[in-house]
Amino acid sequence: MAASPKPRPSKPGSVRFVLRPYRRIPTQLVLYYLSGGCVGKGIATNLSQSGMRIQGEHTVKPGLDLALRLTLSDGGPTIEVERATVRWVNGYDFGLDFVRLSPLATKHISDVLSQHIRAPQSSA
Repeated sequence: MAASPKPRPSKPGSVRFVLRPYRRIPTQLVLYYLSGGCVGKGIATNLSQSGMRIQGEHTVKPGLDLALRLTLSDGGPTIEVERATVRWVNGYDFGLDFVRLSPLATKHISDVLSQHIRAPQSSA
């Protein structure tokens, strides 16, 4: 079970603007991540063509490479991300950049993103 993220103390001047090349969509996808001797379970809270945000059950460090296994939709195929690099960490939340994806995994991610973008958005 993913633990609540620990608050991060704010540091003046530590915030920087990052231009993201791809649109992110909100998700609630259960996944497993593996690095060396660590296997963890997490929830992907957003997804883009180039990476994702995860709320995990273990702390990780920036620069760590992970392998991922997840299912993007109910009844859909399980895809594997061969290598993703941790770019930032905030408690148990962390952001990943995809480094090595199979063409099939890339296609499945593109399909999910396209479906979400085309779907009518409901107003709350």
